[in-house]
Amino acid sequence: MDAKNEPGSSASNPAADITDNLYANTGKLPVWRTIARSWAIVFRRLNIFIALAAIPMALTWVVQFIGADLVETWQLPDRVRIVIEEPFRWVFWTVFSVAWHRYALLGHRDSRAVFQFQLGPREFKFMAYGAVLAIPLLLARVPLLYFGDQAGDLPVPYLILVLVLVIAGITIGIRFSFIFPSVSVERRTGLKQAWGETSGSGWRIFWASFLASIPLGVMDRLARELVMMMEPIVARSGQSAWENPLGHWMIGLSIAQLILTFFFTAVLVSVLCIAFRRQTDWEPPASTEMVSS
Repeated sequence: MDAKNEPGSSASNPAADITDNLYANTGKLPVWRTIARSWAIVFRRLNIFIALAAIPMALTWVVQFIGADLVETWQLPDRVRIVIEEPFRWVFWTVFSVAWHRYALLGHRDSRAVFQFQLGPREFKFMAYGAVLAIPLLLARVPLLYFGDQAGDLPVPYLILVLVLVIAGITIGIRFSFIFPSVSVERRTGLKQAWGETSGSGWRIFWASFLASIPLGVMDRLARELVMMMEPIVARSGQSAWENPLGHWMIGLSIAQLILTFFFTAVLVSVLCIAFRRQTDWEPPASTEMVSS
């Protein structure tokens, strides 16, 4: 058999060993196999993850540190940190997300530099679609920001509104989700096309994404809660986090939490890319230069 037709060959198709078209035209998306493959894509080559995530993670951590310092210095409400940090976090997350889409779908990264960071029209288009589709989830955060520290005791009408917006946001996000891999590989697409391509697979994409992300999501949340518990203790000590022994743990945990967040993103993107390969007629170009190490 010709090498280019071998299921596992990457001679003419550099993505063959990453997201080969095992799931194309075989009926429903196999949830458990998709989960296993998504974790393999992320953890089989950690050097790729480091190359794509290092700069976005470092910049995100710097922004978080500056945001925390500004809130503490100016004695601002904690929720102001979201306003300060979120735009930058969104940009850095987008840079990584687009890069990981391209790696998972094309089988290589776009730069031979040790660390990759690309921000251009492709990433801005990705952000524009993301901002539109995230409107329900952004609106769901408004009551939480408004009530601040009392958000845990939201009045019932607000709680119902938040739940409705979250459910709507997740549904919209899943049904239009193929817009993101399409934009990342510069495939002609649109919201109507993305909606049609996820038809019949929405629930399976949801369950594969949800189940694949549980371990990392739990660890991410635990690290986040520990950091939030340590912050007021370190602040009351009158020392900076760099001077306080507990602050050293807090800094380490904040870095670990950020790494978990990016792993979480990589797994979710990998699930989406596998579903995208199966559900659409897109194929990676037969001749692309591989930069996989």
